[in-house]
Amino acid sequence: MKTILLLTLFLSVGLIRAQEETFSEITPNETSADPQKLIDLVNRGDVRAMNNLGLLWAKGVGLPKPNFEEAMRWWKEAAKRGYPLAMNNIGLLYANGHGVEKNPKKAYDWWMRAAELGNGWAMNNIGDLYESGQGVEQSYVLALEWYQRGADAGEGLAMFNAGSLHERGKGAAQDFKAAMKWYSLAADRGIAYAMNRIGHLMEEGKGLPPSIPEAHAWYATAAGYYISADTEDIALNAKDMQSLEARLSESDKERAREMAANLKERIEQKRKPRKLKTGEEAT
Repeated sequence: MKTILLLTLFLSVGLIRAQEETFSEITPNETSADPQKLIDLVNRGDVRAMNNLGLLWAKGVGLPKPNFEEAMRWWKEAAKRGYPLAMNNIGLLYANGHGVEKNPKKAYDWWMRAAELGNGWAMNNIGDLYESGQGVEQSYVLALEWYQRGADAGEGLAMFNAGSLHERGKGAAQDFKAAMKWYSLAADRGIAYAMNRIGHLMEEGKGLPPSIPEAHAWYATAAGYYISADTEDIALNAKDMQSLEARLSESDKERAREMAANLKERIEQKRKPRKLKTGEEAT
């Protein structure tokens, strides 16, 4: 199970430019981080701005510490207007007990509302609840179902979680090829955890013939996609990579470097925003 319930809150796209589905950090000098400009947008009824104001409060930007109660107020305003990212964020507050008493059942209810509106992150979080048995009766089958729904909605972390259940034989028969498929899709979304697991499968020859150079390449690629909060995962990935160094000849090391460069290029190409065709609407 992988979910990021504390630091990676949803910040709406579209106020300045649409780079990715979410921002995990607020970039200075952008409209998205300027309270006054956000308030101007709120006064014009922009629900994305309401959501982003909530994020500023939750991050504690310009404050001695975060104010989750004020964040909740803004997210509820956006949620009243049917904005799924705000519903997801409210679920995060209940899941973590930030500004409210921790309540997985209420988190589930808010995530279900967001999921019904097609939010893949919320679908992934519902899968997390079913996997861990928090707020709902534990069920790997339902966890896998929700992860796959989130994956179908384009959520990379849900793709990783679906792969993890297939790898471990939870909710379905153990299937390394299926795990590799889901991990590859997640890797194309920039999910470092998936890249690391592909490295392990390649190293152990599960799902595909073993390849130490390719395993090393995946570990090396993963190193560039973890976020700063992933300190433990970063250390484990570095150890994985180091453990293979002695097993690689000089030619293997060169091959691994070339594969890592190609993997990064492929992933970056996959992550580029798709240009809309004439007459096509953004979703």
